[in-house]
Amino acid sequence: MQKEKAFIYIDTNFSDDEALMLDMAFRSFNFELVGLSSIRSYMTAATAADNILGLNESHELFLPIAKGNETNILDKEIKTKGLDKNYYPNHKDYLEETEVSDHLYDIAADCGKIDIITTGPLTNIAKALEKYEDLEDYISHIFISGGNLYGPEYNFSEDPKAINKILNSSIDLFILPKNLADQIEISDDFLKNLAKDKKNEKIIENLLANKENRFLYAPLLLYLLEKPEAFIFEESGIKVDDRENLGEMIRINSRKKLYLANKVNIESFFSYLEGKLC
Repeated sequence: MQKEKAFIYIDTNFSDDEALMLDMAFRSFNFELVGLSSIRSYMTAATAADNILGLNESHELFLPIAKGNETNILDKEIKTKGLDKNYYPNHKDYLEETEVSDHLYDIAADCGKIDIITTGPLTNIAKALEKYEDLEDYISHIFISGGNLYGPEYNFSEDPKAINKILNSSIDLFILPKNLADQIEISDDFLKNLAKDKKNEKIIENLLANKENRFLYAPLLLYLLEKPEAFIFEESGIKVDDRENLGEMIRINSRKKLYLANKVNIESFFSYLEGKLC
């Protein structure tokens, strides 16, 4: 009997590695992608949503995409790490008109159960959980890129109250900390040898050009979703400092345990990248 495909929702921005993750997700046959939203981080949520929409259309897909929040739970503007740039100025599709919390809830309730991949501040998801008390019942797992075992990290420090809201939920959580992704070095030769087409050629060119900030954090999170057996996890209770060292992860025994990735098979990850893009 064939196993049913998981329903996946992606909450992200449009940095080089996030764009590559989206390109890979749009090509995947291992799950059913049911919706996406943007969050302010590398660029504004508005520009990111427009880019996600354009890349989605280039794959001849018309998935529901909503613009997410520009401010965190405390209504403070989330800092951006890069410059706004629209890579798809001539696309024809349109963003959803519904507010992002309603967008996420409607998709989750319609599917019955979803898994979420999130690569930026956790504001969109936390606000949806605040607005809809039963949303937890419709989310099986959340795969989170964020946190650092050696100090604050952007995704958590920009909205620590949002991640703590999610850490206090009953949802099964997998966290991919930044210090694990930082261990992976990507050579020019590896990127040059990746299969390219009109959809992802510019994305790979951007990764090649950006040597100082080249990483594959978001594709590694997609890999965690699809191949968790390639990782070693620590089960731990976690809270995030929201007062002094904003965004710092702290182990705590009194909180429900989550799965914190602390090791990955790097060779198999590179094989996964090559296989996804062939």
